[in-house]
Amino acid sequence: MLGRKRRTTRLDVGLALAFTGLAFIVWAFVAGMSRTMMTNLIRDSADETMSLPRLSTVVKLFFVDTGFVIDLVGLGWMVLALILIFLAGRQRISISWAWTAAILQSLIAALGAVLVGVACYVPYQQLVTTTPAGALEIISLISLPVVIGMAVVFWVMFLIGMLIDRARLKRHGPTLSDGLRTNR
Repeated sequence: MLGRKRRTTRLDVGLALAFTGLAFIVWAFVAGMSRTMMTNLIRDSADETMSLPRLSTVVKLFFVDTGFVIDLVGLGWMVLALILIFLAGRQRISISWAWTAAILQSLIAALGAVLVGVACYVPYQQLVTTTPAGALEIISLISLPVVIGMAVVFWVMFLIGMLIDRARLKRHGPTLSDGLRTNR
């Protein structure tokens, strides 16, 4: 058994396919919402009372002006994960590579959501400096992108934990009580 890798089952391939699709949906959702949020920020900044700080300008450039690049990277990442799933289904590589690609895609999308949330919040904070906002109002302004990012991270961590638990249960090897049995 040393040196042999576990065979990839149809269930493994199906789960990896489902998670790869979900990771791309998360990527597309974050890209679309980020583009919408930054477009609304640009419309609001057309008023002379609000200026965009450097962070918001960089995020605007990245998510709005060159947003098609993010779309193509997400699509390419999904295609890469699908190729890895195909190779794992043919027993060429471990299915873990496909899982890793999908997990990284969803985690980077979650980090992008947090970055856009902060970049959209900063200009409005500059406007509010004349009238102090309550702590709950400030938390409410930035909570959705942070919660979305945290939800994706928790979901991925739970999924990994369940896969590890499933792999542990599938191992059939000797137990401690097997050494206590006698052959009479």
